[in-house]
Amino acid sequence: MGIIGAGFTGTLLAVHLMRLAKTPTHLFLMERRGDYGRGVAYSTGNDAHLLNVRAFNMSAYPDDPKHFIRWLWARDDPSIPAKAIPPSGHAFVSRGLYGGYIHEQFGEAVREAADHVTCSTLGDDVVDLKRTDGGGFTLRLACGSAIEVDAVALCIGNFPPAPASGVGAEAAASPFHISDPWDAAAVAAIPPDAPVLIMGTGLTTADLIISLNHNGHRGPITALSRRGLHPTVHQEARSYPSYIDDAANSEVPLRITALTRRIRDEVRRGTADGYDWRSILDALRPHLRRIWSRLPRDERRRFLRHVRPWWDVHRHRMAPQVAGILERERDSGRLTVLAGRLRSLTPETDGLAAVVTPRGGSAEIPLPAGWVINCSGPACDYARISHPLVRSLLDGGLARPDPLGLGLDVTPDAVVIGADGVPTDGLFALGPVTRGTFWEITAVPELRAACAETARSLAGA
Repeated sequence: MGIIGAGFTGTLLAVHLMRLAKTPTHLFLMERRGDYGRGVAYSTGNDAHLLNVRAFNMSAYPDDPKHFIRWLWARDDPSIPAKAIPPSGHAFVSRGLYGGYIHEQFGEAVREAADHVTCSTLGDDVVDLKRTDGGGFTLRLACGSAIEVDAVALCIGNFPPAPASGVGAEAAASPFHISDPWDAAAVAAIPPDAPVLIMGTGLTTADLIISLNHNGHRGPITALSRRGLHPTVHQEARSYPSYIDDAANSEVPLRITALTRRIRDEVRRGTADGYDWRSILDALRPHLRRIWSRLPRDERRRFLRHVRPWWDVHRHRMAPQVAGILERERDSGRLTVLAGRLRSLTPETDGLAAVVTPRGGSAEIPLPAGWVINCSGPACDYARISHPLVRSLLDGGLARPDPLGLGLDVTPDAVVIGADGVPTDGLFALGPVTRGTFWEITAVPELRAACAETARSLAGA
């Protein structure tokens, strides 16, 4: 089997397959970066980049929820004393450390694999995927070599953001425009006193501000998004009982208006009884996949258009330590968060000069020329993604974009659906690429469950 991508999802799928396979199995794990288990999210070397999920919910194994906490407690690491990780697991550790945890799980799985299970790692990009006459697949690598496999799992993660609205071709080509916020070298090249405009106000923007601080940047920062919303903050709270089982299990199609009204009513009741809104929202988590499946396509579109911005900032929260840094930057006047639109971006000798229009107004506000970084979110519309593998999948008819423009179309069993509407037998997808079918499939709790489920299916366990 070929696993394309070895960030969290691809690596953990390989770990589960190595442990579950009952018949002779050979895995090819392919990752251009050559660093298994870390991916973009967990390869940062900045210890101030913290997980956005509490340690108690970060185990790699759904059937062993305290595995990561035990791993932390067992570490002989003075930077993380055992007392820093309470029994509740309500703590936020660095993403780089978590990447080491996943990397270690992979190493252990390789060493402990049964004799009939092997895993080869290939540090290269897959640029082409085709069906063989025998029903398998041929994968061609960027180096020119090819391998044949019986099945493929696409674990390709997120692509860099699409060009932000208002950024023309000339501005996008400017050396002062950074299209990939995780290009650490490009971010490090920003002069310490240069003004910075960040397109977006989400979790990636928070990470970027931390990176700028780490690099010694002290110039003014403006973060711009349509609504100016920023992630809310995690807070320890007592758990709230499940309250939406009937809707999740109903065979009647759901309506997003009624659903959001019910959740708001529950928040009002729960907070009146002394519960925190966070635990009330978290009580939805076990039901989200089922709820999404009960929403007709038009209702999903309505959610994406009207509810998603508020859902994202309340559902995907940030660590208190990160929130504290952002609050200090805003209080000092260095960081300004604007709600509005980018009107124009003009190249000048010392940077890009931006003009923005505040939300609800018509006035045009000029910003000093400087650097612009795109943190508007990963590109999801696969019809517009130019990566060779994506083009190969779509042009060859093995896959099609999902109707919502959130990734690839897949079945409830994560089998990729071809251009003809028929599932492509043996071709699976996991992770953000399946967001259109599963919606909440970007955080570790959902990803680890998907990896375990797919591995059990493939291994016949």
